[in-house]
Amino acid sequence: MEYTVNQEAIKSYSEKLAADLCRQFFINKAFIAGPEILAFNAENQLNLLIVKNIFLNWQKEVLKLKSPYFDFEDDGVKQSLKTFMNKLSNHIKVYRYDFEPLVARSVSDFILLSAAPAEFFTAEIESLAGPKVTLAMLKDFSRYIRVNRFIIEQVIREIEASGYSETFGGETIRFMRKAINENPDKLESADKTLHGLLNQLPAALTDFVCQPKPLVSPPVFLDTPKPEVWATTEYVPIAPPEQKQEPETVPARDDQFLIPEEETENNTVSSSPAAEPDMRSALTETEGDFFKETSEIEKADEIEEERDPQPEPVFEQQSSRPLHEAFKPGKTEVTETGAETITLNESMKQEKSGLAAVLSSAGQAAPFRTLVPMHYRFTFINSLFDGNQDAWTEAVERIDSTANLEEAIELLRTEYALRFNWSEKEDNVAILFNYVERKF
Repeated sequence: MEYTVNQEAIKSYSEKLAADLCRQFFINKAFIAGPEILAFNAENQLNLLIVKNIFLNWQKEVLKLKSPYFDFEDDGVKQSLKTFMNKLSNHIKVYRYDFEPLVARSVSDFILLSAAPAEFFTAEIESLAGPKVTLAMLKDFSRYIRVNRFIIEQVIREIEASGYSETFGGETIRFMRKAINENPDKLESADKTLHGLLNQLPAALTDFVCQPKPLVSPPVFLDTPKPEVWATTEYVPIAPPEQKQEPETVPARDDQFLIPEEETENNTVSSSPAAEPDMRSALTETEGDFFKETSEIEKADEIEEERDPQPEPVFEQQSSRPLHEAFKPGKTEVTETGAETITLNESMKQEKSGLAAVLSSAGQAAPFRTLVPMHYRFTFINSLFDGNQDAWTEAVERIDSTANLEEAIELLRTEYALRFNWSEKEDNVAILFNYVERKF
């Protein structure tokens, strides 16, 4: 069962309710004794959890008494220590200053035990592990559990069936999750178990624990095979229709059109001696008239210039360098101030290199570890990796090192799905694959 726990809301509610309950109880009393704790509240499970927190803290304090200079494994020492603890347990005396935090912690445990049992048992097993959890400690712990008691009982049976008297904390957590997943119908309704507690200080259960909606539906590519690539036909251009070839025409040679000498002598005007004097006289007459007219025009222009002389335009020379040298690309010019002016070609190269850097940085994919939110990170570790933080870290690094989506999916399927016995129908598996798809 997947859920999202609002730890801040649970903590705030537990502190307020603990303050109200202690204020009512310690009106005329300075401390509370052992028998009074068992009748402190109408909810029996809350009272048992208060006693549980007292004794678990007490056991941790007793472990601090053990010194390397003495033999605490001696039978006489063990018996004396046991007698001492039994005698001391009958003389519980807690003042309000120390009792109120115990009540707040127990209210928080009661909410998690009812609405989020996996979260509650995981925290309790981790606190018991040092680094192993003994079977005796689990049996003592089970005496204080009434709600969803079948979980801790099945864990004890699993350890006893293995033939060991102790087990590692991660293995114990795996037994606990197995008991929850195999018996979802045995889980008690949180609305019923917390009804009396929430009436003492009104609140909604959804403020503390709620089931999140799945991000997306399971990806289609998990079940459907990859589509086959259709073979593309090779493009063959259509040849144009054949045209009829016309017979080649032989170009005519120049010697075919030569005029015979006899015809040219008979048809040319210049060859006749009688026409030659007339042509010469005509030419001399036209030449004489032409030179006469031009000379008269030149004289008129000279007279006009003498009357109104016009100044010639003066053009200032901007630079001694030729025009083709001034606009030659790829050079810089030093101005009078000493600064170098960049040519248009160089500025375009700089803009092009800057744009290429921006495009290359924009195309980089975000690391996979930054895509998964924190609450889903804890969910994946607990539900898919059996609480193994190192395995999750290794999987994230290997996903970031993959080249494409297919390689990342194949990595998860061939190694981690088989290793931790994933089911592709499980919502968490689909959500994890969805985040992997987002990376690529």
